[in-house]
Order: sequence, then C-alpha cells, then structure tokens
Amino acid sequence: MVSYKNILDHVKTWEGGLVFFKKENQWTNQGIQWTTYKALAPKLLGIQNPTVEGLKTMSEAQAEVFIKYFWDKATLNNSITNQAAANAFFEMLWGGGAYGIKWLQNVIGVYADGKVGPKTVSAANKYPSSILIDEVMARYQSLADKDPSRYSFAINGWRNRWNNLYSISKQYFQTITDEMKKTVLNSKKKNNNFIWYFPLALFVGFMGYKKYIKK
Repeated sequence: MVSYKNILDHVKTWEGGLVFFKKENQWTNQGIQWTTYKALAPKLLGIQNPTVEGLKTMSEAQAEVFIKYFWDKATLNNSITNQAAANAFFEMLWGGGAYGIKWLQNVIGVYADGKVGPKTVSAANKYPSSILIDEVMARYQSLADKDPSRYSFAINGWRNRWNNLYSISKQYFQTITDEMKKTVLNSKKKNNNFIWYFPLALFVGFMGYKKYIKK
C-alpha cells in the first residue's frame, strides 16, 4: 500500500540534522525550515506561537507530522497509486516546492500549476514510475547546469540522495506496457505543442491589445 511511511527512513537519512543556512538566514531541523514551521505549526501541531527554539527542539514525531502533510499534498492524499511515483512527487515537492511539481507536470503532459489535483493524479497513475524517479535527478542536474555558481556545490549530495531514492523506489517500478509508451509519447507531444502555442497565444493577445488601444 502506498504510504508516506515507506519514505520516512529516506527523509530522516538526508534531513536528520539541525542546520543554520546563512544564505536563507534561518534554521532548519529535520528538513523543516523555520518559515515553514512558523506558518504550519499552529495548524499541524497546535502551537499557536511558534518559536525558533521550538523548531530546534522539535521531536521526530512532530517532524513526521510535517512529512505526512507534504506527502498528502504531493499525492493528493495517496491518490497516486504507485509508491515509486508517489515518492517522486513527494521528493519534488519537499525539495522544490511548486517548481518541483511543475517539472513533473510538464513531464506527464498536464497544465503546470504546481498543485497536485485530480488531472495530475490521473496522468501520474498512467505514467511509468521509473521515468518519474529519473526526472527527479534530471531536475537536480538542470539546476546545477543553469546556475553552477549557486548549485554546483550541491550536485554530488543531490546525486547521493537520488541514488538512495532510486534504491528504495525501484521495487515498485511497473513493467512498461505499450499503453504506457503511448502515454509517454503523447505527453511529449503536448509539451512540444505548448512550446509553440504559448508564445503564439501571447502574440495574438498582444496584437488584440494593440488593436483595442487604437480604437
């Protein structure tokens, strides 16, 4: 059965410590940033006035509440039915927020709004989970390639993290059927169509706007 509990050890392995990030000027404990803790602790933990000290002393049980919260958002409450695919969506949301989800939405050929809804779930459930796991590393590599001054130092750690994610996920990979191959091809066609359609839509909209101004 698909569950956040199947990824808990992975998260604890890579997010186990208390760290102060100078660039962000905030503490992170067990993968939970201060800004996240401050915003969600009242809702998730019943702590009405969160403090940095509370974050620093947060228990594993409390951290697990946050993990489950983000798991539920990433999988639409376990609506993604393959554990490996669910792992990919969680990892992308956990580490990349809406941008991570948008990456996978572009891959599976649905509107990339950064939110996992019924259409995203439906497409994800038809897509080979092994490719979704590969896309996690593809995004890591893309970040390092596009902005090496900011991310190149992290790529080796990301690769090690991904290797662990792959290791715990591969047992859930499906046999890729002809139907899945068609799904992959169709999603790529949608992405290619969007590449030319979006600039065209902007151009048409702009020309209409100019015409309106002239009236």
